[in-house]
Amino acid sequence: MVGIPQDRIIAGVLPEQKAEKVQYLQKSQVKRRGLLDFGKDLYRRPTVAMVGDGINDSPALTVADVGIAIGSGSDVAISAAEFVLINSDLTTLLTLSSLSRAVFRRVKFNFAWALVYNLVALPVAAGVLYPVKANGNYTRLDPVWAALAMALSSLSVITSSLLLRAGLPLVGYRNQTVK
Repeated sequence: MVGIPQDRIIAGVLPEQKAEKVQYLQKSQVKRRGLLDFGKDLYRRPTVAMVGDGINDSPALTVADVGIAIGSGSDVAISAAEFVLINSDLTTLLTLSSLSRAVFRRVKFNFAWALVYNLVALPVAAGVLYPVKANGNYTRLDPVWAALAMALSSLSVITSSLLLRAGLPLVGYRNQTVK
């Protein structure tokens, strides 16, 4: 229904065994090398998610890497989960996954933007342009302009994050319908 292979699904488990099954999956998953390890001996295992709606699901929701409760479920399950689905339709898991990827991409973009911006702006604010003469005067950045530039940098990161809600191509998040 949602595209998860049958060999990756565990269903029909007794309530007291759910947390054990989640821990089993966490320990038995094949670890793979991360993308940016550069020769380090670091391995990352796949993320294990648990979807539940009852009181008996709360220990497994807590143990799982990602606990997802169904909104119509018990308050205990909702408080134990990291995410709460607003309806019982499991296709919203795809929306959650897609939205999570979009948010992480935006976080990485904002971090890269802030890093590049500060790598350029910091030397300018420190006076790297001071030896440059324009019209016989030394070039320097007034502290007021430096403060304004930092405020604009923060504003650009906030605006970039808020654009996720816009639904525009390339800058906003657009939910794709599942057929």
